[in-house]
Amino acid sequence: MKNEKKPRNVGIWAFLNKIPAGTMFVPLVISAIICTITVECGLGTGVVGEGQTLWEFLGNPMKDLFGKTGQMLLIGLMLFCTGTMIKPHDFVDVFKRGFWLLLARLLPAYIICTVVWFTCGPKGFCGIDFITFTCVVTSANAALYMGIIPPYADNSDRAAFPVMLILSMPLLPFIFISSFGKISGDASGQTLAKIVQIFSLLIPFILGFILGNLDTKIREIFKGGNTIILPFLGFEFGSTINLINAFKPSVLLAALLLTVIFWAITMIIPYIVDKFALKRPGYASIGSSSLAGVSLSIPAMFSLYTFNGIAGNDLITNSVSILAFVLLITNILSPFFTKGIMTYYFKSHQKNKISDVKRVFESTHPELITDLYDENYVYKKIKK
Repeated sequence: MKNEKKPRNVGIWAFLNKIPAGTMFVPLVISAIICTITVECGLGTGVVGEGQTLWEFLGNPMKDLFGKTGQMLLIGLMLFCTGTMIKPHDFVDVFKRGFWLLLARLLPAYIICTVVWFTCGPKGFCGIDFITFTCVVTSANAALYMGIIPPYADNSDRAAFPVMLILSMPLLPFIFISSFGKISGDASGQTLAKIVQIFSLLIPFILGFILGNLDTKIREIFKGGNTIILPFLGFEFGSTINLINAFKPSVLLAALLLTVIFWAITMIIPYIVDKFALKRPGYASIGSSSLAGVSLSIPAMFSLYTFNGIAGNDLITNSVSILAFVLLITNILSPFFTKGIMTYYFKSHQKNKISDVKRVFESTHPELITDLYDENYVYKKIKK
């Protein structure tokens, strides 16, 4: 009997997993490059710089599978899969841990936005208008958070995903920003529509939560669901990024400054709370410090508004370009920041300090202890 020839293994998945959040990040970059080329070449329109993305040109199913139009569908699937993994007692830790992290993140952000409005007005500062500023500093990419934290997370971290996702949706920024402006057209139904969207986001999670707790087999089947979804979500986020617009000098300078401000607001206080108040390593606070793709949709909601007599359309001229760059750089670097924080944590908790690592990871990720430390609990460099 002939020995069967083993199929060739290229190792694509292994390569993706060597990169922090690589299963989402690599597809995001690939999609951004492809879509930038097709848009600038005028694909589907014949007009240079005003073309369609490759996914829009191909139509469905590619349009919804790889393009921005399918983001909410995949986010809904992630909510369902996440819901199946959550048990009732996990919510206790969400309110003990996740609530304080979200409060430490959002409360300073909205306070600073209010200060910017009263000191700088709607036009903001350094080319960053009030609408764009608020869209950035109040955002959190819950999907990327779910792509970063799996090596360290427990069910309590996962249970924070739907809460973070809801808070990163356009509803809160919309209500906040609109309170400073006036409607100049028929936009009275927008608030109701956003409230309905909140309930629409809750339903998949609640459905998954109910089914997962009624039948443990369902929980087992959907356990790896988010792993399958993340690469496709990466392609969809990448389709919203035009690399040409993101690297224009004026946009670049404004976006770089806003990125620094965003990280200062979303990292410093949340990390202090995570590390010293909640006694955690810090991966949750740092892992959520990236812009959500849905933030790019918020500025257009204010085209019918005026702010201190200035039309919303005049304020948001460069908003999407600035947001696209902040989205690009934060989604690229946030996984590496998280990896760096955790590497520092493990290196600084060797030998007689190993008890803290055991407290955090022994019951949920014992493989981290065996992989990262020798028999004397000395940190060792892992060869990949």
